[in-house]
Amino acid sequence: MAAKIKQLSGTFALNKSEPIHRWYPYIEGFSSSLVRDELDKIQEGVSSLYDPFGGCGTAPLTAAQRGIKSFYSETNPFMAYLCDVKINVVKAAYDKFDVVEQELNHLLEIIDRFPFGNCIPCEYQGIEKYYRPDVLSKLIALMNLIEEFCQDELASKLAKTSLACILVNTSNMVRRGDLRYAKKGEKLETDFDIVYHYRQKLNEILHDVKEYGNSIKAKTVQLSEDARQINEIDLVDCIVTSPPYLNGTNYIRNTKLELKLLGFIDNEGDLPKYHSKGIIAGINNVSKRNTKNIRIVDEVRNIVEKLEQVAYDKRIVPMVIGYFYDMDRVFDKLHHILVNNGYLILDIGDSQFAGVHIPTHDILTSLAAKKGFAAYDTTVLRSRRSKNGMVLTQRIIRYRLHK
Repeated sequence: MAAKIKQLSGTFALNKSEPIHRWYPYIEGFSSSLVRDELDKIQEGVSSLYDPFGGCGTAPLTAAQRGIKSFYSETNPFMAYLCDVKINVVKAAYDKFDVVEQELNHLLEIIDRFPFGNCIPCEYQGIEKYYRPDVLSKLIALMNLIEEFCQDELASKLAKTSLACILVNTSNMVRRGDLRYAKKGEKLETDFDIVYHYRQKLNEILHDVKEYGNSIKAKTVQLSEDARQINEIDLVDCIVTSPPYLNGTNYIRNTKLELKLLGFIDNEGDLPKYHSKGIIAGINNVSKRNTKNIRIVDEVRNIVEKLEQVAYDKRIVPMVIGYFYDMDRVFDKLHHILVNNGYLILDIGDSQFAGVHIPTHDILTSLAAKKGFAAYDTTVLRSRRSKNGMVLTQRIIRYRLHK
């Protein structure tokens, strides 16, 4: 059982049953138990934490539940929004829960009486193809009701978060690594009852705010969109993070339904403006940016030479070059924001393209060492096989910074 828990700690699975953490299923994320375990290992104690790749906020939220001041960077505006809601909004909503509860219960009463059967199918700037017409019309009606009847800002954010959290489940899509159309048998008819699922999610969020809102003892602050933009010096004594894996996953496209709902994009044509932000980790990052000023770090020269002979997509080589160049710059910023003798906890996995193994963990450790980060411990969380049978691993690498 302990071995199974260790394997799952590097995934989002354990968060699915945890209040607040469970609201939004983020398959790319790690668990709060991983963060707690790592913080427990640091005997000196941690007073401040930074996550340069904030994701859905697991590390900042876990820190906040321990009274640890946290900071994060995140290029995906929906994820940054979610992180703020799960920590700062929940903390504030708990302090004025009577007002928030009254407004959200009033919203639920209005929803119970609303004639959703009369909703007319409508366009959605090209994104309507991802929904059944009746589901989309109800989705838009729910959003309109939230904007009309939720005058309190905290209640409004919780209500909108509830809707964002059920979008994929009630759409024609599924997340299986990447967001894609559901195949036959992957959806139940009950999945499309968006009004039912919205009631359930909003009640879950209300329950968690009421019963667990007091567990959040500190706020979080977004320092930047991109971790390479931070300029703070000696701000934190611990960094816990999981950089994007070098696997081609499109972290922006996977949240296009949520980005659209919350107004961060008007249509899919707006997605490239977010692809061009953050470190290069996927194919779309390569095709949407100028790579002329990106240099090959010495640690990947041999790998690049091998990939140039076998890569099945011309963007793979510049993606690999760009990933490690960008991560080298991230380590430079982490060197400055972390205090001397501070801790860096890195969750990372290796990759392969066209049969060429890319030991991401070893390369990042070499790059980090040049910035003063000394690796002192490693734990392999789990092993997996790629499509061609190559064994890959997910591991935690622990570093101390010596300035």
